[in-house]
Parts: sequence; C-alpha cells; structure tokens
Amino acid sequence: MAYVRVLAAWGVWLAAAFVVLPFHAKAQTRSPGNAFDPDYVLDYSNRITARAYISTKYNTLQLVADRGAKDLVFRPNNKVNFGLGLSYRSVTLNIGVGIPGVNKDQDKYGQTRYLDAQANVYTKRWATNIFLQRFRGYYLDTYIKEELGWQQPTFFPTRPDLVQFNLGASTVHVFNNDRFSYRAAFNQDAWQRRSQGSLLAGGYLTYFHLRADSSLVPTPLDPQFPDGLQMRRGGFLDLGPSAGYAYTLVVRKHLFVTASMVLGMGLSLQRATTKLRSGEELRTVAGLGWHTQVRAAAGYNSARYFFGISFNQENIGYLIDERSSFHWSVGNTRFTVAKRFGMGIRQLERRLPQL
Repeated sequence: MAYVRVLAAWGVWLAAAFVVLPFHAKAQTRSPGNAFDPDYVLDYSNRITARAYISTKYNTLQLVADRGAKDLVFRPNNKVNFGLGLSYRSVTLNIGVGIPGVNKDQDKYGQTRYLDAQANVYTKRWATNIFLQRFRGYYLDTYIKEELGWQQPTFFPTRPDLVQFNLGASTVHVFNNDRFSYRAAFNQDAWQRRSQGSLLAGGYLTYFHLRADSSLVPTPLDPQFPDGLQMRRGGFLDLGPSAGYAYTLVVRKHLFVTASMVLGMGLSLQRATTKLRSGEELRTVAGLGWHTQVRAAAGYNSARYFFGISFNQENIGYLIDERSSFHWSVGNTRFTVAKRFGMGIRQLERRLPQL
C-alpha cells in the first residue's frame, strides 16, 4: 500500500507538472525579460521548426563486483526509432516509430517489452527532464552463458523475468539565461552564435522499483558480490538538490559543441528483499544517495537549418553501505535534422487558402 500511495502522489505531481510547465513557458515568452542578448543567442521560437530524427532510449542497471571481478551490467534490447516533429513557441510534438529491419536482434539480446516516455522541457530559464519507464526483459552485457552455466537460445545470457519501473524528474535553473541557451542545442528553436556558459542549480525526485523471480546476482557469482546486492525485489525513493555548469563552444558562428554536468546528493529511502543463506530478508533503510545529469550535443546551426547529435542521461546511485555498489541510469541519444520556416502559425493560416 505504501508503494500505491507513492505512485498516486507521483501521478498527481506529474499531471500538475505537464499542465503548469507549458503555461509557465508561455508566460515567459510574453515577458519583457525573456529576450536573449542577440549578440549571443537568436530566438526562433516564434517560427515553425520541423525536424526528422533517429533516436534510441534506454536504461541500465549496474552492480559493482568485489575482489576485482567483472560487474553485472543489465541492459534492455533497445529499439532504434525514426521520428518526425514540430515546435512552435513553448509546444513541441515528436512522434517516432521503430525502423523496420533494424530491430530484429532478439536471437542475440532476447526480447524486451517496454513503455518509455521521456520529456525534455527547455525554457529560457529552466531545463527539466521528466521520465516514466517500464522495462521487462534484460540481457547481461558483461558475462557469457558459459560463465554462468546457463542454457539459453540467445547469444547473451538473458533475464526475461527482470522488470524495472522508474518515474522521476530533475530540473535546473539557468542563471546566465540571457546569453546561454539549452534550446539552441537540444530543441532546435534558437541559435547560439557565440561561446557562452552558465551556472546551474536545481533538484531531483525519482522513484525506482525492480522485481525478478530470483536474485539479480546469478548463483555462481554469489561470492563476488556483497549481500546487499542479492536483491530480488526493491523500491527506491530519492530526492535532493543539485548544481552544475553548462557551456557551448561556438566556432565561426555555426559549428557548436555543448556539454553540461549537474551533480546532486540527497536522501534515499529503500525497501528491498535480499537473499540470505537462511532464506530472504525484507529491510527498510534510509541514507544518502547521489544523482548526476549529463547533457552533450554537437553539430551545425544557422538561421534556417540545424543538424546535430545529442545525448541526455540521468544516473542515480547510493552511498548506503549495503547498496553503495548499485546504480541505474536512464537516457536517450538522438541525431536530428531540422528546418525553421520563416513564418509562424498565423502566417501559415493566412497562406493556406492560396496554396
């Protein structure tokens, strides 16, 4: 019941976030202080931006081994997607589908069934990541079947019984928001024309849940991993403040490289079922956890055209002794080609009867 209450509260919070953030962004675009310094950033959010992209979304679970042994790294069988999207003002809509013929590798990595919803909301002053994922079915990236003594039809050892669910958000305030723009690199509706950076500060709130038919650690590897990682089921709630820095290097106004790192530390509440020699134990503990957020992008930008690659990842880990060697991540990688049209919605409506 405790998990149900947590999830219900999260549902209300996310619904409010999706309602409030767009209105907050629209209010910003109307305020006099929302204009960028044009010597550094040109704002094209009043134009229609169309994009095509290829992307993949993912998450990873990693258990760090003792005594110099190999870590356990669980990965889902990710799909590569092709998508189309439009942006105008504070509204962005992207629709993606799997690329036929590219994702037929179940004989190698096994099958993953998933729900993956990630939203990256960039306004002039704020950068926010919101994510909701449910994955079922993982493969082990660091071991082969012979090392575990498993007999399976796939090339890599797989855990079709492993299910993880995560829900979370992180946000940072951009202090130098007159001369530095996240949107230029990640939303394609602005152009960063000169190099500039900014201090960042914000916070995060995440919930992570996993369950499996047996311990995450295969029996032959038991001696190589601490007891706290012998988990069959667990729930983790984390929240805290964060701070960091972002910088965009611009070469000849058009070529750019953007890098951003945010570090956070805060409270972690955990309730997990672990395997013991005498059976199983359910324990609830509290302590410190850490959070990192990494964003990076590179490409070409101009008044009308954009092409580039971007990377966005959240990493969550724990400083509690019995699970200090466990962390997980969620993120996406995207290659984008975009074109900005010299008109907004109203201009387009006036032209439609003439087409």
